[in-house]
Amino acid sequence: MRSLLPLLLCCLLLASGVQAEDADPNDELEDQFRQLITQQLSALRSGDAEAAWAWAHPNIKGRFLTADRFYTMIARQYQPLTEFSVIRFRELEAAGDNWVLPVWLRTDDDQQYLAFYALSQTNQGEWRIAGCQLVDYQPPGI
Repeated sequence: MRSLLPLLLCCLLLASGVQAEDADPNDELEDQFRQLITQQLSALRSGDAEAAWAWAHPNIKGRFLTADRFYTMIARQYQPLTEFSVIRFRELEAAGDNWVLPVWLRTDDDQQYLAFYALSQTNQGEWRIAGCQLVDYQPPGI
């Protein structure tokens, strides 16, 4: 029995090494993106224009100039982002130097949407939301 203990320990160490090698290097990035989008959506839902604005890419900020203008545009043209009740993240997709993270949303009135969030690095190396395309979601048929 004593001779089995070193063998079991060796197997456990090898198995843990294999798991570390199999880890997807984009998992950490995806977690960061999910957190970033969740924080912006929470801010939008609560009407906190400044907090939502903080996660916008500088190109977006250059287009709208103020947090209030940005929030007004979202509230008018992307209303589901302010009235969602449930969100679920889909699979992260590479798009050149950028990334796209689709988010399924269900609104308070039971409408369903997919929001395709574009994420881009700033000149300072920080990831920010560079855009969002919102489309109606049609659940797959039975």
